[in-house]
Amino acid sequence: MLHRSIIAAGLLLLCVACSRQPDDGAGHAPAKAATATIAVASTVPLPAPTLATSSSTPGGLLYFTDLLQRPDFSSAFAALSGAEQLPSWTSQGGTSTPVERVQLSGRAQLLATACKPHDCPSERILLLYDEQTHAMAGLFARRKPGAREEVDSNDPANDDLIWLGAPDEPTRKLLQQSLYSPR
Repeated sequence: MLHRSIIAAGLLLLCVACSRQPDDGAGHAPAKAATATIAVASTVPLPAPTLATSSSTPGGLLYFTDLLQRPDFSSAFAALSGAEQLPSWTSQGGTSTPVERVQLSGRAQLLATACKPHDCPSERILLLYDEQTHAMAGLFARRKPGAREEVDSNDPANDDLIWLGAPDEPTRKLLQQSLYSPR
């Protein structure tokens, strides 16, 4: 439950930061102090995630753009079925929140979340990556054509979804729950 709250709060902050502040040139929205309380209900308990860190990145946090620079991750991303349907910003990293380490089916994996720069509600991507096996699966959400700008970003009925790779049911649930927080 905490995991979905963190992801939902991160996406909310990304949307606010992305729509109000210029990009810093590295694909990251400038940091802004904010707090958000989001109520999330679930029938499937998920372990609490931790932020993925790296000694080679400023601040020690790992972002989607950092992962794209790693040969193991970028190769898995390029080979991911469905990736050919993605917009170009996804291969450049977009605007992202820090990568999280999550547990799924007893395995530690990285969860990378990003959105279209300066228009987070319109396009979002989540990728789940196993550093040991190099397996990757993901979910890409694009606002349905003709949908009003002010529609709820947490309502899956407002998006067209593209599943990336061949995610099993637990992976699909984690990705979808991470993308949408119930009202």
